[in-house]
Amino acid sequence: MSEVLLPGIWYGEASQLSLNELKNNLLSIQDERECILLIVEIMKKGDFSVKNLLIDLMNQTEDEAVLNLCIRLFCSVCTNDDLKDVNNFYFLDSVSEFGAFTFVTGAIETMSYQVVPYLLTLWKEWEDSNSDLEIAIQDALDSFLKYRSVLSGNATLEEVGNLYIDIVKTKNLDFYYYNTSLSFPGLFTQEIMTALYIAAQKKEKYHLYFQSSLLSIYSGEKVPVETNVVISRNEIDLMISYIDRLIEKNWTKGMKYFYGYPVENL
Repeated sequence: MSEVLLPGIWYGEASQLSLNELKNNLLSIQDERECILLIVEIMKKGDFSVKNLLIDLMNQTEDEAVLNLCIRLFCSVCTNDDLKDVNNFYFLDSVSEFGAFTFVTGAIETMSYQVVPYLLTLWKEWEDSNSDLEIAIQDALDSFLKYRSVLSGNATLEEVGNLYIDIVKTKNLDFYYYNTSLSFPGLFTQEIMTALYIAAQKKEKYHLYFQSSLLSIYSGEKVPVETNVVISRNEIDLMISYIDRLIEKNWTKGMKYFYGYPVENL
């Protein structure tokens, strides 16, 4: 198992250092790991001017831990245009299975239909491998295309590819999507609250790790409910207060955010 930098559901709290201090520190960095960690902190401040440095590092590093954090961060902050540029994806030519898995699981976080062609290409490479990676690819594609309900769970690569061609004709590819709907915090909070109420009624644990991660990174405020804990009224009240804080902010439907900052201007 490869080492993971910044493990957990998000990238942590924003640094107490100012943006200028962080960017000045970046000028003197020689170590790749220190570099990617500083890039993360700069982007948490809403400054995406270092994205080209992120992409260069992602495509040049030979450090698996650095590569995987680069991939995760890229998926979090990339725009539709970033995904359309195939030059940003040289790393996929020689990526390990673990690195490919990182990209596939991060694909949903791109919130962009522009990522689907890369998923289809990876599926072709890993087709009939019966691996966790192949299953993850299919799960990511299903998130964007809902092909398992439209076609079947056994749909072929060609059938899913044709479905993608049909679906993108109905989407505005300048916008960002979650589960086929225009992205908006309410989509994530609705899923989480529904799961919390059900878990509380059944005195079960809360398991929506991915949704908690997505919303924490999107908003810049960590979801206050831990996964794999038995849910009580206390956790529900914490989540309601969290949602109330999010409601106070101005969110644009169809926009993608990183730590509360829009990744581009639509």
